[in-house]
Amino acid sequence: MESHGLDPQTAKLHLDTLQADGAVAGARSGAPFWYVFAQSLCIAGFVTCFGLGRWEAMGFSISAVLLVLLGMLRPIITGTRADPWAYRASLLVGIRQAAIVAVGVVLGMFAVKPADSPVLLGAAVLVTFMGSLVLGLRMERALVRSITEGA
Repeated sequence: MESHGLDPQTAKLHLDTLQADGAVAGARSGAPFWYVFAQSLCIAGFVTCFGLGRWEAMGFSISAVLLVLLGMLRPIITGTRADPWAYRASLLVGIRQAAIVAVGVVLGMFAVKPADSPVLLGAAVLVTFMGSLVLGLRMERALVRSITEGA
């Protein structure tokens, strides 16, 4: 095996530089807090729509458009094309987040809407928002760890 004139110290320096670059790329790949917060607001907006009466469809449309827009802007905001759904660790958190959102939407459709209860609606919105926010932040941390550690 040829060494191309690299001594062990130079090789270690190159490896250390690559590792530092990976740490910077990983940290930059995670979305900022405000992004996850806005995403959670959009998701909670879906559940909130069950209390809008005849404006329900408009609320769903606005929430959907804003959520899609955030997704499209993610590469611009983070400066990378890193996708949390592409890494196993962040994917597992994302699946839990999707389950919380599904529970919130189902609760809204089958419990809140027929009961017309502001208390149930508030509880569903709060659970959906907090679950999405907490799990969204965990998903971003898992993404950063995956990229930094090269997993």
